[in-house]
Amino acid sequence: MNYIRWFQEISAADVGLVGGKGANLGEMAAAGLPVPPGFCLSAAAYRDFIQAADLTEPIRSILAETRPDDPTGVEAATARIRSLIVEQEMPTPIAWQVLTAYQHLARELGMAGEAPVPVAVRSSATAEDLPTASFAGQQETYLNVRGGDELLRRVKDCWASLWTARAVTYRTKQGFDHEQVSLAAVVQAMIQSEVSGVLFTANPITGNRAEALINASWGLGEAVVSGLVTPDTLTVGKGDGQIASRQIGSKERIIEYAPAGGTVERETPAERRDVPALSDDQVRELVKIGQRIEAHYGAPQDIEWAYAHGHFYVLQARAITTLAQQAKEAKEETEYNRTMFVEIFPDPLSPVFLSVVKPLFQSMLDFTFGTLGFRPAQKMEAIGIFYNQPYFSRSYIAAAFHPLSPPVRERLVSQATNPFGRHEEGMPGEFSLPYIRMMIRLLRFMVGFPKQLPGLVAHYRADVAEVAALPLATLSDEEIVRRIRQLVLGSASRILDYDFLMIFAIGVTYQMLGTLLQRYFGGDTEELRAKLISGVTGNVTMETNKHLWDLAQVAKASPVVCDLLRKHSSRDVQAHLAQTREGQAFLNELERFLADYGHREVHMDILYPTWGEDPAPVFAFVRAYLDADEAQSPHRQQARLVKQREELAQMVQERVERDFVGRLLVSPLFRWVLRHTQAHTRERDTMHFELTRLFPPFRRLLLELGRRFSARGLIAESADIFFLGLDEMAEVATAPRAQDEKIRARRSEFEKNKSRPWPNVIRGDQEIYAESAGPATISEGQLRGVAGSPGVVTGLARVIRGPEEFGRLQKGEILVAPLTNPVWTPLFAIAGGLVTQAGGILSHGAIVAREYGIPAVMSVAGATQLIREGQTTTVDGNKGAVYLA
Repeated sequence: MNYIRWFQEISAADVGLVGGKGANLGEMAAAGLPVPPGFCLSAAAYRDFIQAADLTEPIRSILAETRPDDPTGVEAATARIRSLIVEQEMPTPIAWQVLTAYQHLARELGMAGEAPVPVAVRSSATAEDLPTASFAGQQETYLNVRGGDELLRRVKDCWASLWTARAVTYRTKQGFDHEQVSLAAVVQAMIQSEVSGVLFTANPITGNRAEALINASWGLGEAVVSGLVTPDTLTVGKGDGQIASRQIGSKERIIEYAPAGGTVERETPAERRDVPALSDDQVRELVKIGQRIEAHYGAPQDIEWAYAHGHFYVLQARAITTLAQQAKEAKEETEYNRTMFVEIFPDPLSPVFLSVVKPLFQSMLDFTFGTLGFRPAQKMEAIGIFYNQPYFSRSYIAAAFHPLSPPVRERLVSQATNPFGRHEEGMPGEFSLPYIRMMIRLLRFMVGFPKQLPGLVAHYRADVAEVAALPLATLSDEEIVRRIRQLVLGSASRILDYDFLMIFAIGVTYQMLGTLLQRYFGGDTEELRAKLISGVTGNVTMETNKHLWDLAQVAKASPVVCDLLRKHSSRDVQAHLAQTREGQAFLNELERFLADYGHREVHMDILYPTWGEDPAPVFAFVRAYLDADEAQSPHRQQARLVKQREELAQMVQERVERDFVGRLLVSPLFRWVLRHTQAHTRERDTMHFELTRLFPPFRRLLLELGRRFSARGLIAESADIFFLGLDEMAEVATAPRAQDEKIRARRSEFEKNKSRPWPNVIRGDQEIYAESAGPATISEGQLRGVAGSPGVVTGLARVIRGPEEFGRLQKGEILVAPLTNPVWTPLFAIAGGLVTQAGGILSHGAIVAREYGIPAVMSVAGATQLIREGQTTTVDGNKGAVYLA
């Protein structure tokens, strides 16, 4: 059988043979449109592979055991199916035809005998992009695939992607028979894009079919679709080709092909950021190509394009299924983005925690947009759950900001989706009623919330204390579940609802601060702003760390306690301390510390014990502080930073007040903006600290329920309760039924997701990963990131990948980490500097680094791979650069 079809042999009628994407590419190629050459491996190859491997019955059996309304169960079941597929050998006739076609493509491109031809391998489902359904985003795409072996592997990965949880759930909801949907693979020559992006041949926001909308940025289009950059946004009249509006985005990052395969991300040179990615002539040429495609299909199109060597190329086109208010149909095109959660949730989350996280964040976003005067999108989910991780729906956020103009909306959506990332300087603004209303409401919140927060916290603490004191023996199973709902989805939600507003307010005031300072201090005010919001008293994370330091001084005063802490592991030392008089005195101090801070978490997930349940992390921090000198005391550090901040603020004020306008207008505004930036930055930490107070009573109620279910044989052990959702617990409480099989599958999926990379963005037919083949280097031995905390320091690097390695950090070393969150920050007292792969100027690690006065550079791609253990490393927190010796 011939499994290969070249694009020129394919038409739109061949969906059953090569899938929707393949048929579409063949149709456009036949129409003379500039489509890069390639071929399709037909869906018959997939069907013959499944038959040859005898996988039909195993797949059918796994699906029969799976409940469609159980998302975690579907995730685990589909993971088993995918594993079955990728583990099988590809039949020789199929593999031979793929490799032969790959060699033919190399000859067609004039690359025979040279380095392996780079290709894109894309999934193309046979029911994809039909008028009655949108399968986009449910299968995989692999870029810059090089070599025959890698090509065969990626084809199997594409076949396996027919069985993702999203694809299976969607087919089930739409009534598609799983066995009637097959998958073809598209193999297409790669284009080394100079510029790329998306073209809509009708304005997808306003519904105006006389306008085209273009997003454009340097390099590969993944930077645009993933939200890594703020692209140029152009609105163009289709009749006369006139550019009605052009918003030049900052285009912060460039994604390019890596020489060995995959992609590499680097920072856009400063001189190219404000340069339009497309000239006026190129814009007109692109719009004409779009009009040809629209005319061919007879409907407005969403087109992915690339520009290289003086030519435009069409990579994909599909009908725009949403125009203006058609949000209901847009659901299948939803873009999900994880960048907001990278720092908060670095690990997979337990099913029980996910079951509360989703409604909590939905409520938070609904509350945020309602407070700002926007109507939250109806019947559109704000949060998606994939691979045991939450994702923001970018589409939901864009729909909420719909009343604003496209340029302003795009910037606000980008900032809301990834509030801790790089964004264009300056406040986006416009003179419109929705925008003015938003700003008035935001200012009202900024002024009022600091006064409102103490009352909210007091009420919340009372609720937590009431639940913590409940006599569990008197509660029924149903009552326990009800109490959990009241505590988490009621009391905690009333606090969390304000969190995103707080983040939004901090972003606005920080931008305002930069705008004010630029007038008097020139271009880059990042270092100045960072110092002005450092050393703010009352930061609860800093207060926690100061009390940890004080606890270490108690230990330091006793040679016996010091010896025991050094001699025994953090897990074992408590028992040894209890056997000595001095050790008992130290444990009494520890108990007093835990009374205030025992609710602190090691991982932001109810699955894991708190410091109060397991003080091993506290012992590890105390041990690390034993060798620190008084100069590293957080008390002394904060006093120094407070003095430095106050002197700097005074200097700024004196500079501003040299002229009449400064004295009359700018100086009062500067003081107001600075005060609110400092206050909201501090209080966001307060909210995180307070929210974790629910962990001990939440875990207590869950473990009691787990103990009861285990005693009745409904689950194997009490800890299995963490692998059920709240709704499922309620069902088991009212109608007891064994959950062993479900929990085994979920535990297996949870463990797999611990070691897998998570896509930062899930959109269309792509899963886009932030990790790339290399970092954004600006010269040999120099890495680039985001300036997080000012100052310059040189030291030996210590790569720490998680809490279990905290004990390895030595005094004065440069802490190199994937990310940091509150549990990491006690390490800052002994670290000389900080380098992270995630985060930004307003992320938690940067805020606390400034409180400790240690230089920090955030968002350095590939830092933990490229900085060697023990390597001499200079951290320049002023410029956002890391220098390697």
